[in-house]
Amino acid sequence: MPRQQLNEALGALRQELESGEDIGPDDREALVRAMQEIHEALGEAETGDKAAPGGPLSGRVSALIEDFETSHPKFAEILSSVSESLANLGI
Repeated sequence: MPRQQLNEALGALRQELESGEDIGPDDREALVRAMQEIHEALGEAETGDKAAPGGPLSGRVSALIEDFETSHPKFAEILSSVSESLANLGI
C-alpha cells in the first residue's frame, strides 16, 4: 500500500509540474531531479539494495518541502506525502 501511495503522490507531482504552475527553472529542475532519485531508490529497493532510512534522499526531500512551504504550498504538500510514503517503505 505505501508503494501505491508513493506512485499516486509522484503522479500528482508530475501533474502539477505539467500544469504550467508558475515555478522557476531551478525549482523545476530540483523537483525533476528528486523524482528521478526516488524512482532510482525504488528500483534499488526492489533489488534488495535498500538505502538507509533517513538517508540523503530523505534529507533532500525534506529540504525541498521547507523550500516550497511558502512559495509553492501545493508542491510542499505533495512532497510531504512523498516523504511519508518513502519513510513507510523504509527508503
